[in-house]
Amino acid sequence: MSGQWNADVYAANSKGQAVWANELIEKMALKGDESILDIGCGDGKITDALSRLTHGEVVGIDFSHEMIAYAKEAFSKPLFMQMDAQALSFNERFDVVFSNAALHWAKDHDAILQGIFKALKPKGRAILQMGGAGNGAKVFEAFHHILPAYAEYFEGFESPYTFHSDKTYETLLKGVGFSTYQAHLVSKDMVHDTLKAFRGWLETTWFPFINRVPSEQKEAFVKAWIEAYSTLCPPDSEGRVHVAMMRLEVQLSK
Repeated sequence: MSGQWNADVYAANSKGQAVWANELIEKMALKGDESILDIGCGDGKITDALSRLTHGEVVGIDFSHEMIAYAKEAFSKPLFMQMDAQALSFNERFDVVFSNAALHWAKDHDAILQGIFKALKPKGRAILQMGGAGNGAKVFEAFHHILPAYAEYFEGFESPYTFHSDKTYETLLKGVGFSTYQAHLVSKDMVHDTLKAFRGWLETTWFPFINRVPSEQKEAFVKAWIEAYSTLCPPDSEGRVHVAMMRLEVQLSK
């Protein structure tokens, strides 16, 4: 999983992700004694919320050193570890594996699923939600509108995101050994209260695109991207910016 994350900026601009995480936590219907692994824990606030819902061990992992350092500083209850989701090193340690808005940053989902299977205790379960096929389509469309002016900086560029469909994911799941599994796409409306908030989210989670542009042109690039997006999807009557997102939700049991 790639990245040069700014944990402070992420903490300030991840409201949408936090809302979805809380919805996902509700679906887990925790009893209160489970050990939980949070994959792609980011700034740690969701891992900390999970740690308050169980007496069991709660571990948050993230690929980013910056995120883990921030999480350790901010929250003392969970255990935080720097680790690649594609190389999990746990053996039958958790009752529940949880992941929200993280796994689309990884390429090798077969390795992730094998690692989750191994990390779960017998009868353990997992609930994962990540960007799915068609996620943020209008953001990509706006990017392609402005791309001709910046094409030289994107030669050989490969998007860091892997957005699977429910069908491709079920094919992956078939070979892993879970006793039950299902994957389905869920459309979500991500709402940013202002254009400034939308910009904060764009700069935080789409930085692999922005970082391709020389620093002296970044401001113009970001402004052009926001203008192109606002043309495609104008803010509503209250000035809020809506982004149509597609999430892939996966539920598994061992």
